[in-house]
Amino acid sequence: MIRTILLIAFCFIALPAKVSALELTERLIFEKNSLYQYISVIDDIAKKERYVRNQKREYAQGGIYVNAPDKLLFEFTQMGFISLAFMDREPKDVLFVGLGAGAMPKYLNNHYPEVNIDIAEIDPDMLAVARKYFYFNENDKMKVTVEDGRIFVKRARKKYDWIVLDAYQNDYIPFHLTTLEFLKEVKSRLKDDGVVVANITSPYRNKFFDSMVMTYKKAFPQLYIFKGKKSANFIFVATASSKIKDKNSIEVRAKKIQSVPKFDIDLEEFAARYEPSEVYEWDGAKILTDDFAPVNLYQHQKSGAQ
Repeated sequence: MIRTILLIAFCFIALPAKVSALELTERLIFEKNSLYQYISVIDDIAKKERYVRNQKREYAQGGIYVNAPDKLLFEFTQMGFISLAFMDREPKDVLFVGLGAGAMPKYLNNHYPEVNIDIAEIDPDMLAVARKYFYFNENDKMKVTVEDGRIFVKRARKKYDWIVLDAYQNDYIPFHLTTLEFLKEVKSRLKDDGVVVANITSPYRNKFFDSMVMTYKKAFPQLYIFKGKKSANFIFVATASSKIKDKNSIEVRAKKIQSVPKFDIDLEEFAARYEPSEVYEWDGAKILTDDFAPVNLYQHQKSGAQ
């Protein structure tokens, strides 16, 4: 099974692409082709921001304000925290699948220091970059395991209140982390009232978007979707419970969380973007499974359009 997972992952790695030029205010401070991806760290001197970017340098996988590294720079990292409003209590055990620059787990650790945070990151070079350039540091409550996220989930013996799926290789999610089989494994690692949140790119950049919506709906009792305004990202919030969370209850809970000292994310504004998944459903979308590789899906979509 593990061999199959790794084969699927490697088959979906993108081919090298021409690297675009830096902006006039940007400075490259690190780059490397790791075993899994191209990694670059770039400073924007004018904006006083630092990014980790993919091989095309078009999309940032994470970043910080150089003078305020504990704040969340990007909208998609901020939006992910709206999923906390789907819980009636504070989380105790949290899992991040994917580290990136480490901004989200670091922010959670700063604001909820008693939470136990596990992080699964497949790429040791990404962990080294997060430590050296993005001020990410493990501690007694926040630990990283260098391992494929799916293998970590499969081997995990504990259950979590909150699971964050934010694993990217360059500008796509590895296919084996999108399938129904994987999402069912994730659901099995949730506590009874646990919540999963996933960072998903828009249909403009992600031709599997419709299939991702339908796959999440099949794996979880309830799915809610939040759309970015500044970015091309969507946030999927899936729950282990079949109880429906209406917009009013999410807004009330978001307002309460907002009262946490120094919690500087506008969760109330994000709560107003609440949309039931039905808005994005398409019955013709193919469910993603381990036996249905991206090339099969692409062929399916082409034949369906004819």
